[in-house]
Amino acid sequence: MTVNNMYTFMNESNWEALVPLYFFIISISAGSLMIASLSTVFGMKHYDVLVRPAAFTSLIALALAPLFLILDLQQPMRFLYVINPLNFNVHSPMSWGGWLLILYGITLVLFAMRFITGSASSQAVAETAATASGDNKVLNTLVFIFALLLSAYPGFELGVIKAKVLWNTELLPVYFITTSLLAGLAILILAVRFTAKKELSEKLVSSAKTLAISLIVISLIWIASRSIILATSGLESQLAVQTLWSSGWFVVGELVLGLLAPLALLLFGNVNKNRTVFTVVSVLLLIGVFSMRYSLVFAGLAAVMP
Repeated sequence: MTVNNMYTFMNESNWEALVPLYFFIISISAGSLMIASLSTVFGMKHYDVLVRPAAFTSLIALALAPLFLILDLQQPMRFLYVINPLNFNVHSPMSWGGWLLILYGITLVLFAMRFITGSASSQAVAETAATASGDNKVLNTLVFIFALLLSAYPGFELGVIKAKVLWNTELLPVYFITTSLLAGLAILILAVRFTAKKELSEKLVSSAKTLAISLIVISLIWIASRSIILATSGLESQLAVQTLWSSGWFVVGELVLGLLAPLALLLFGNVNKNRTVFTVVSVLLLIGVFSMRYSLVFAGLAAVMP
């Protein structure tokens, strides 16, 4: 007599919404600093007005991000274990990520100190922003490099998981960098408009508009090419792209609200004359960036062969 044993394996993850929220907050912090680096590192002076808001936005976001990660881990000691140098594992993305957060945090605090200790007058702020792009060039460059790496890090962390075909691509970090820049630009536009109570200069609006359109187009190209590659590959890849395109967070949140709607507003909304349009675009971009992280995480988890 032959006995056949049947087993059911559940591909269930303990990940919750805190994980994409953590990725989103990190993107705001790193993206803000990368946008500010257009002034401090690359010498584009019309971005000076965004440097001070970027310093504070990045600090606040960086302070919040580990809280979401610790809450997801449920045991705070696990986070301390990851950043303990004695426990560093060169083969672990978590170990690299923990230390990247620390190094980024140190350079960010040093970068922001000039604004924290400086005068709050508009003239002093302008002078401090100009100083930030002139002096401490090494520090400014280091902050930019760490921000760039931190924005790409979630893509590396997910990309090394070979069992999840939706994540397993070398280009995923590039997509995280692109969308982090969108998040940083959006949050800084909102910060300047509602906190600093300043009107954006025409040159800044024009440059930011071109940058936003370019980043959106790059994102759409990435989505199209990635979808085509998955759809024309094996059964597992086809299941992955079907799962992604079945997600409302992806189709509605990221694609429609986060990319296509802002692109249409930027192209046809006369941003240069009506700055309110740029405010709406910024809000939509933030919705899109969060939706991207949410849909990518959970569609990637769900896309497994039965």
